[in-house]
Formats: sequence, C-alpha cells, structure tokens
Amino acid sequence: MFVAASLALGLCGCSESPPVVQILSAQVPTAECGLDAEAAGSAAGSLNLAYGRSYLLGLFVNSSYVNTPLEVNGVPLDPEPGTGGQATVLVEKVELSYETTPNVRIPDQTINYTGSLNPGSEQNKLLINLLTRESAEALLDNVPPGSDPVQVIVTVKLTGKFASGSGSFESNEYVYTFDAFNATRPIPVCGPDEVPDAVAPCNSTGGQDGNYPSCTL
Repeated sequence: MFVAASLALGLCGCSESPPVVQILSAQVPTAECGLDAEAAGSAAGSLNLAYGRSYLLGLFVNSSYVNTPLEVNGVPLDPEPGTGGQATVLVEKVELSYETTPNVRIPDQTINYTGSLNPGSEQNKLLINLLTRESAEALLDNVPPGSDPVQVIVTVKLTGKFASGSGSFESNEYVYTFDAFNATRPIPVCGPDEVPDAVAPCNSTGGQDGNYPSCTL
C-alpha cells in the first residue's frame, strides 16, 4: 500500500514544463508587411484562390531560454544580456499540418526557415506563409470555381536549435483557420501604364481576407 501511495503521489506531482519557445498570437500583416504588437490579433481569415495562392501570417513568439554568462579572465564571452549570444534560439523549420471541412487531403509540410530569438525575449515577430506550392495546388484541385468554401485548419509548430549547441527545441502548436473559396470578381484589366494597388499583405497578389487588386494584369 505504501509503495502504491508513493507512486500515486509521484504521478500527481509531475507536470510537463511549457516549451521555451511559445507562439502566443497571430496577426495578418499590412500591405507593407508590418505587424503591430499593440493591435488586436487574428484567429481566422479567408482566401480567394482565384486571386491568391498564399496566406501570409505574422506570429508573435516568446523565448524563455537563457543561460549562465561565461567569462574568461573577467571578460564576458557573450554580449549584453538580451542581445544574442549563446542563449540565442535559432528557428530552422516551420511544420504545417492541415485539417479541412469538407475533407480535402493536404499533405503535411515542413519548410526551411531562417530566424533568431534573443534570450528571454517577448513579442518577437516572425512572418510565415501557411501554404506551400504543394498545399496550394491541393486546394486548387479540390476547390473549383463556384464551389462551396473549404474550411482549412492549419497547425503551426516551430523547430530549431540553440546557439550554445546544447540541443534542439520544439515550440507549442498554434492553430489558425481560414476559409478557401474560388470566385471571380468584376475587377477590370489594368491599362497600359496602370499598376494594381498594393492592398494585400506584403504586396501579395490579392485574394487574402477580402483584399483585391484595383485591376488585374
């Protein structure tokens, strides 16, 4: 009985530590690719496949990873705290997985990424695309013009390593949803010297979250 009780107490006392890299919220970037940490976040959106093949999203990410400063003859090996060094987190991959309603088979994707997070930092801004060429083509094959929208639930996870060489990390999983549809709009063709207005996130071609070009090329 005493052994069983001790085991039970041990199980109750264990708790999983939160990941050192946490995706806290997301926001759709502006046409100039800007993100505002003070503005409201976004949890869902839409994409018109007739005009766009990408869904751009900004992530706000915290890193709680720190290490003990090292010195040689009284000289620190790392720069000032919070500015990099051995406790820098290097983001190397973005893992994307998809669920859809109605069911559309979109294979999971892992894309290479280059980014870094300072030690013990908050509200880091990372820009990602929720659709690769392969996943966008899978949607196009299953969402023909005039069909009903498909709800796409994307789970995002960041992976990478620490600059200190002490190991690797996996962030928490962050879920974002958008509705994919395929519908043409009465948008005129651009004139000889006319350029479409840049209204979609990061000057993309349009179709994301109701943003459409003033004319089509």
